[in-house]
Amino acid sequence: MTTSPAEGVSPNEVRVRSDLGGEAFLAGLRQRRWLDPVLEWPHLYIDMAVGDEEFIRLRLDLDEYPARAPHGQLWDPRHGAPLAVPLWPRGGSADRVFRTDWSPDNQNAPYLPCDRVGLTTHANWAAEMPERAWNVSRTVAFYLAEIASELTDARLPKDQAEAA
Repeated sequence: MTTSPAEGVSPNEVRVRSDLGGEAFLAGLRQRRWLDPVLEWPHLYIDMAVGDEEFIRLRLDLDEYPARAPHGQLWDPRHGAPLAVPLWPRGGSADRVFRTDWSPDNQNAPYLPCDRVGLTTHANWAAEMPERAWNVSRTVAFYLAEIASELTDARLPKDQAEAA
């Protein structure tokens, strides 16, 4: 049986809500790779695990999802603004993904082929890294899993951990 979206709800939002109920997304919640999702269309706010016990907020712009990749950025929930660079996670591969020499000039985007900004600035990534690049068959859980894998060995700066 097919149902149409509620009046005023875009098909893109319907798809996001469906994907948030999918097994891959729910598994990430159960594994505490991410927590506390809040969808305020077209943004998804979610806490991402950093290392073993810390979490940091990520804001995803899901406009035109899934045709366009999500655009993520680290977020400061206390100020309702992008997280200041000195508070970004460091260590492990986080330094390569949340690049202080690239991300601030590119909407604070993670340097990954699953991110809208990364794909826009590196058109070759989709062909060179198809296993990590966004395509319309991907879900928000894929994007979050890519971010989560980059934060596994990271840590938050001391000031960030105290502020949380």
